[in-house]
Amino acid sequence: MSYQISVDRSAPHTVLGLRRTVRIDHAGDDIGAGMAALYELAAVTGFSPAGPPSTTYRGEFRAGTSTEADFGLPVAPESIRAANEEVTVRRSEPEIFAHLTHRGDYHRIGDAYSALYEWIRGSQYQQAGPPTEVYLVAPDEALNPHDLLTEIRVPVVLAELVVRVSTPFAETVAVVREALAEQGFGVLTEIDVRATLRTKLGVDMEDYLILGACNPNLAHQALDIDRHIGQLLPCNVVVRTDDDVTVVEAVDPDQLLRADNQAALRPIAHDARDRLAAALSAVAKRATTQ
Repeated sequence: MSYQISVDRSAPHTVLGLRRTVRIDHAGDDIGAGMAALYELAAVTGFSPAGPPSTTYRGEFRAGTSTEADFGLPVAPESIRAANEEVTVRRSEPEIFAHLTHRGDYHRIGDAYSALYEWIRGSQYQQAGPPTEVYLVAPDEALNPHDLLTEIRVPVVLAELVVRVSTPFAETVAVVREALAEQGFGVLTEIDVRATLRTKLGVDMEDYLILGACNPNLAHQALDIDRHIGQLLPCNVVVRTDDDVTVVEAVDPDQLLRADNQAALRPIAHDARDRLAAALSAVAKRATTQ
């Protein structure tokens, strides 16, 4: 089966979420049970579904193993009548993702994943997060297996906007700040995700810091053209640990622009992207010389 693969930007929306463990050898049963529980939560709490459900897999799919999966349902926030501690409601952030659509049952869906990952490896992008299946036509809606329609999404970033270094997390954060400053960026916001989740939810995770970087000159130029562009400011730069390496990732300002944004914003977005790429390149070079 051939697939058409493209890269798009997701729109922010409100998501009702539920995390469950999925046994790979019983994925069909566990996913079905998770979806049933998700829709039951929506009914009990008064959320109105506003789009197709999805499953995001947090681990690898290997026979004989299990993985955590996040079941998600876009909902209309104004429909809320009640809530309880079981319900997770979040506002999704815009992200860039590569995607394709698989038609038919799930026995051959591995071919779709293989095609998507192969495309990413040969592209200018790198994977930036776990895959998500969006069930455009789910089993309870299909008259026969051929009618099933599943969109597979993989978050991506431009390869030039992600680096992996061997220097420790704290040292890397300091180097990132210096490299950003050299490109005219100041850090306006700082979110320690690990500390926040530990304090608010009692959940532990790896080091994960989000730096909100802003170049005042570029921001001024963009705001003079379109005051709404402030919704995309500042540019987020993530520093996180991944096993024994530290990963630095920057948002692509050009990809965040909508198709209907004024053409005059494009050169500013390109400039911001080039500066972020130069900063990350400097981080990689300094890591190799330390």
